[in-house]
Amino acid sequence: MLAGEYAVMCGVEALALPVKAGQWQHVWEMPAKGVSKMVWQSKDADGSVWFECRVDTDIMHVSETTDKEIADSLLQLLMYVKEQKPDLFTHKNIRIESECEFNRSFGLGSSSTLVCNLAKWSGVDAHVLQDKVFGGSGYDVAVGDLGRPLVYWLENGQPNWSSWQLPSDFTREWYLAFPGQKQNSRESLSGVKTQLDKISSDVALLQQMNACIQAIKAPRSLPMLEAMLEMWQALLSQRLDLPRPYEILGLSPVKGGLCKYLGAWGGDVLLINLTFLQANETAFENMELIPWNEFVKSI
Repeated sequence: MLAGEYAVMCGVEALALPVKAGQWQHVWEMPAKGVSKMVWQSKDADGSVWFECRVDTDIMHVSETTDKEIADSLLQLLMYVKEQKPDLFTHKNIRIESECEFNRSFGLGSSSTLVCNLAKWSGVDAHVLQDKVFGGSGYDVAVGDLGRPLVYWLENGQPNWSSWQLPSDFTREWYLAFPGQKQNSRESLSGVKTQLDKISSDVALLQQMNACIQAIKAPRSLPMLEAMLEMWQALLSQRLDLPRPYEILGLSPVKGGLCKYLGAWGGDVLLINLTFLQANETAFENMELIPWNEFVKSI
């Protein structure tokens, strides 16, 4: 998410883009003579298996797994799918392999993409599935499902989106920096719930936030775009009492520089521009850096 994080829960528009790397799901179904079962494997970008479990789908019970916490979340997803599509698992042995093309520690939406893939296979509504198990705004499900940049907003709790483009000329000197500190978006939202409730009733602040988002959505110049992104995070930092990346990294803002968290603050991924990178090369020498235009789909 480029902008709109947290406040999207208050009806403010969010601007989000997909990455070029994806996550795939391969499914094999075979008739079952006895108990219906599912074997699930999740693979990293290098093809190695990082998670595996076996599920008795007749009673929706995990019989074997390499990670109980992940298996419990997966089981919740499968239970909702079975509730909506009870015949999907009947008299079948199913094998599913999920394969991620990017580093899972990057925090680029592997869970939401999993939801999208499960929904496409089963025919259930991806947004309802996400809300039932993980919660959140659902912007990542919309982006994962459609695979293109979106303006996303909630209206009466229902997801809405429209197409959007970010000129690649504006982002040619942008970089994604990965600190290696994966952030849980759901826990991050939970931590600011009280403040978000106050924002929802602050009409003047919502108008200010919406004006900022509109300037980011249709920038007249690169300096204006980067200035509005900095203003956006300054507004959030002040109202949600969250430290900006400058405070967390122990760095000072740079004239013409940009340093902003994308999505949940505190980890996952940073957006920086070349000006800020050149002024703080040593601070980023141990982080993986990827040029924005090589990794992000802008149209």
